[in-house]
Amino acid sequence: MTVSRRLFTQVSLGAGALMAVHPNLNAASTKLIERTIPASGESIPVIGVGTNRYGVGNDKAAKATLKQALGKFHELGGTVIDTAPSYGSSEIVLSELISDLGIQKDLFLASKVDSRNLTQNTQRFNASLERFNTKKFDLMQVHNFKDWENSLALLKERKAAGEIRYLGMTTHMPSQYELMEKALREHALDFIQVNLSLANQRSSSQRLIPLAVDQGAAVLINRPFGGGGVFSTLSKAKLPAWSAEFECESWGQFLLKYVVSQTGVTAVVPGMTKARHVIDNIQGGMGEMPTAALRKRQEDFFDAL
Repeated sequence: MTVSRRLFTQVSLGAGALMAVHPNLNAASTKLIERTIPASGESIPVIGVGTNRYGVGNDKAAKATLKQALGKFHELGGTVIDTAPSYGSSEIVLSELISDLGIQKDLFLASKVDSRNLTQNTQRFNASLERFNTKKFDLMQVHNFKDWENSLALLKERKAAGEIRYLGMTTHMPSQYELMEKALREHALDFIQVNLSLANQRSSSQRLIPLAVDQGAAVLINRPFGGGGVFSTLSKAKLPAWSAEFECESWGQFLLKYVVSQTGVTAVVPGMTKARHVIDNIQGGMGEMPTAALRKRQEDFFDAL
């Protein structure tokens, strides 16, 4: 039986309750860490949200749950939201929720072009602008190297026209890491987005992230939990006592702090659809972080399970 994330998260009442529910946290520990975007010096919070599971269509109950999660994310200081037209109805649902909550002016909104057809990418970009009722995206990315050179040229044109603040490339596939290296070396990318997880993908921290730092690109991390099965693996163990050294109180925080603490990581965008997960994950971007020695201890611990 797969053990779900809910067995490992703690339920809280809200932002004002963090100190009460977690008395060991000091004031600094309840402030969401921010990192700087090299291209501009602008700072963004280290915990964002990925929305690939926001494609719930017209399901009112599901929308209400997502609205609670997104509202809690905003309340606790989150701003970075990553989406894409290919995530089913996610952009449509997300734009509705943002409008209902009245929070768009506070957000750092990232989306993608994700077609192998340049005309279709142009149409999708225009549709995304209209959908979010905006004239400019904070970040627009070429998704998984689909027709990437033509797509990147399109984004450069739209950036020059003032419709994009930052442009980037994404992948979650090690088979595309060589292409990402090529893109970083040959183009002035503001961002890359790659996968990094204690659970099953660590190579990007040695291969891609240092190159991004050298090239002056910010780094977004996707799939920090490495897939839902990781929590089933973690159910075999208790949270180690030494995780208190980096103010860790849950497996979600254990995994997120492993990623957030890596040199060069700007922000992480875990998928979050429930308010209780948002509360837990946000704390993964607060307080003390594991040192390199503690990250090695995390790796050894996980690999032994």
